Amino acid sequence: MKTILSAVATATFMLATSANPVQYKIQKRSPTPLGTTADDWKTKTVYQLLTDRFSKTDGSTNSCGDISTYCGGTYQGITNKLDYIAGMGFDAIWISPIPENQANGYHGYWATDFNSLNSNFGSSDDLINLVNAAHQKGISVMLDVVANHAGIPQTSGDYSGYTFNSASQYHTECDIDFNNQTSVEQCWLSGLPDINTEDDNVINTLYGIVGNWTKTYGFDAIRIDTFRHIRKDFWPSYLASANVFSTAEVADGDSSYVGPYQNYSDSIINYPLYYPITRVFGSKNSMTQLSQQIATNKQYFKDITLLTTFVDNHDNPRFLYGTSDTSLFKNALTFVMLTDGIPVYYYGSEQGFNGGADPANRAPLWTSSFDTTTDLYTFTSTLVKDARKKISGTTVTEVDVQDNVYAFTRGNALVVVNNQGSSASGSVTVKVGSGIQDGTSLKDVFTNTTVSVSGGSITYNLHNGMPSVFL
Repeated sequence: MKTILSAVATATFMLATSANPVQYKIQKRSPTPLGTTADDWKTKTVYQLLTDRFSKTDGSTNSCGDISTYCGGTYQGITNKLDYIAGMGFDAIWISPIPENQANGYHGYWATDFNSLNSNFGSSDDLINLVNAAHQKGISVMLDVVANHAGIPQTSGDYSGYTFNSASQYHTECDIDFNNQTSVEQCWLSGLPDINTEDDNVINTLYGIVGNWTKTYGFDAIRIDTFRHIRKDFWPSYLASANVFSTAEVADGDSSYVGPYQNYSDSIINYPLYYPITRVFGSKNSMTQLSQQIATNKQYFKDITLLTTFVDNHDNPRFLYGTSDTSLFKNALTFVMLTDGIPVYYYGSEQGFNGGADPANRAPLWTSSFDTTTDLYTFTSTLVKDARKKISGTTVTEVDVQDNVYAFTRGNALVVVNNQGSSASGSVTVKVGSGIQDGTSLKDVFTNTTVSVSGGSITYNLHNGMPSVFL
């Protein structure tokens, strides 16, 4: 069996398997994490990438013939292009799951042998080198993990070569009834064998696996896939084994359902806010939907400042698939980057990628030749470096809600987003809230427009529907 362990000083720990505990010895020094607590992650800006779709080892930029299977991205390829990510100001990356997968499992979500690395991405040393290189540049690394399911075997019921190699280690096959929580937790999502997380040997194996990954490779955080598809009381020991910051996927827009899951993970991916973001900026619905959803989230989540917020990800059509107006996209990105939460930015956004449903939303980035002069790359760099990172203070306060304009303060900044589109012009008047006094001069980081506060408001001319961050 190929092991995923590799890296210097001696450290020994136990990894439970379905048969008996197996003792592994780390041969090489593991990378030292940059920061693994919720407080460490509150100020992070995360660049999400798919390992197979970001960069090739040899730097080639030819297209991929079939994006439903492997295209050739590697750990070494990511290492080679860390400066491209850092150039936009990001200080964290989220990479794909690492275990061996069934055929065509380029995304990492169809694991077979959890104790072996997916060799398509590179070796154990390549992964260690990536984490070390990222840390040397001040970039934390978040690992995507899956505990809910395995890949579909080539022959039904034959789990030869799988970590969980017996049909008894999986729940009985059934289709999910999303109105029944037991069904959500024990039936098969998309036909994928649902791991029996009520079996003690299986449970201990999963706990050992995630602890092995974080100890061996020095990951700073984990993103947990399909979190709601396993019973809640499974998770505390799993997260204790990982012993790093966690954000978890509960792909539902109902805050009253999603919110309680934050009692089991530091952070939850903010799907309840994602849907209003798409409606408000993508379809020009009233900005009141943002205000209402934020209020609802505060009611049901333990700490909205730890939620991971996003405009695009690998499971949904890209924003620019629904509209070609980059002004609307820039406003959505600005809102996500500066509102409460930990912003997650999906690779390719900086190149204007506009793919539809999976796998079209997972195109190889290298075909863009990693152009750092595009409008969206330079916009993102300004947004992260000159806005997010230069704002003193993190307290977010809503100050004005109009149908087409939404304004809030974050520390010493006044953020104004709109959904009027790139053809918008004319003046806008926005309240600034009690924290900014009359006579205060404010300057927009994007357009260098300077305004003066008068009567508790500012008035300025829109520039092609651009957002504004006044400092």
